[in-house]
Amino acid sequence: GTFCFIALQSKVNIHEQLPKYLGGDVKILTTPCAILETESLGPQVYGAMLILKQFPIHQCGHKDPVGAPNCIRNMLNRNNPNRYILATQDRDLQKIARRIPGTPLLYIHNKAPTLEQPSFKTSFIAQKKLRNSCELSKTEKKALKEYKTAVLGPEPPKRRRKKKKGGPNPLSCKKKKKKTQQEN
Repeated sequence: GTFCFIALQSKVNIHEQLPKYLGGDVKILTTPCAILETESLGPQVYGAMLILKQFPIHQCGHKDPVGAPNCIRNMLNRNNPNRYILATQDRDLQKIARRIPGTPLLYIHNKAPTLEQPSFKTSFIAQKKLRNSCELSKTEKKALKEYKTAVLGPEPPKRRRKKKKGGPNPLSCKKKKKKTQQEN
């Protein structure tokens, strides 16, 4: 509702601009709870309600309608399994979406749709998955070690290097005093 309201005020055509902005096909959805909430707000958001009713409805499963933020929070669950992109101007809902890893956030800023950069949590999880995908598993490490010994033979035992005898610690020694020459 809030996104459609600001889009209407900013004269942003959601159907045309979002696919261009995101670079592909976009399926824009809304929920019955969001539509009922905008209907209950009255005539000041009538245009936003009409825009919202144009989109296909995702059945949220609420018997009694709840507020749009609660409904959308339930849709996203803990890890956004359906990979939704959340388009909202609601700051509280944006905070909730930032805590859910893998949830892109879209809002309108200066009459243009803006896709927020990934949250810290999302970036951290992506880096962790990337590191795990690059590392060898335990069985692969074991097989590689066995193959290495079969091809190259057993490794010779490593010789321990003898510790070189060092002088005294220069920081713990007193400096020598320079002798001053006397003139005759």
